[in-house]
Amino acid sequence: MSFRSVLDSHQALSLRREYSRARLASVKSEVEREKYFKELPVAVFCAGSLARLEAGEKSDLDLFVTADDNATLHSRLYEYTLFAHLIRLNEQMGFPPFSNDGEYLKIHFLEDLKNRTGSRRDDSENLFTVRLLLMLESKPLIHEERYCKHRTSILEHYYRDEKGKRSFRPLFFLNDLLRYWRTLCLNYEEKRHDPARPWRKKNINLKFSRMMTVFATVLPLVSLPISSAQEFEKYCDLSPLERLAAGLDLLEDDDLKAEWPAILDIYECFLTWKEDEDIEKYLEGGTLKETVAANANQFAAYLYKALTHKKIPEEYRRYLVL
Repeated sequence: MSFRSVLDSHQALSLRREYSRARLASVKSEVEREKYFKELPVAVFCAGSLARLEAGEKSDLDLFVTADDNATLHSRLYEYTLFAHLIRLNEQMGFPPFSNDGEYLKIHFLEDLKNRTGSRRDDSENLFTVRLLLMLESKPLIHEERYCKHRTSILEHYYRDEKGKRSFRPLFFLNDLLRYWRTLCLNYEEKRHDPARPWRKKNINLKFSRMMTVFATVLPLVSLPISSAQEFEKYCDLSPLERLAAGLDLLEDDDLKAEWPAILDIYECFLTWKEDEDIEKYLEGGTLKETVAANANQFAAYLYKALTHKKIPEEYRRYLVL
């Protein structure tokens, strides 16, 4: 069996995928019923556990808005109206309130997402986060054609030096992926200094879903390697777990395959822990903390074994470190 077929046959994770798809379909249906959303000159996508197809009943709706430049869209009143509708939709669907006081409820323009890569505004205006989420874990909710156009344009920006060069390597894209991972790690450290913000649960997310989402994308990128935006775009359509399975299938390693079911069980355990409202209390000490640590170490070791596999060109293995 392939890694992907083992993933598809995992009962608990399959149920989560089915639930996530049904929930996404219900959100889309609700959106399509409202005339206001049909006429919007923007794309709206969701990220988070729902987009990763691993949602549970307590999962929230993480919404992001992208658009082509348009004078009307620069109006704050226009934004207020748009986000009032999105907030009402969120409430009607029974999702928890938007996290971080709705800090990502902002229209992000395509040219800014592309051309401000690496600039000060890339971080301060959350362009970096939105750009990476669009490629790593997103599902369109409104105007899918525009969403696909924006995602393709950003991917082509990362691959803009490819154009017929046999020596091309997707290092620009890899750089931003690795920068995103290290930014997530630094953001976690910042949260630990605020006693009012629970951080142990964030630490679990970092060690499982965050790590997996980033490095499940790195793996196929360095295994082939993928030398065109069009070639990589099919991986963007996969959930992070599906992308990881696809990358592992490229390695064709029986030892990795033998361990794969246990890794999927570990990931399902993480998703179950994540849904526990009292998880912070349980992680202060005791057997659960030890179990989480052991599972996180096994999960990370497995990803490391894949990313340093002998079938990955040596220059890429070196690049991930240096």
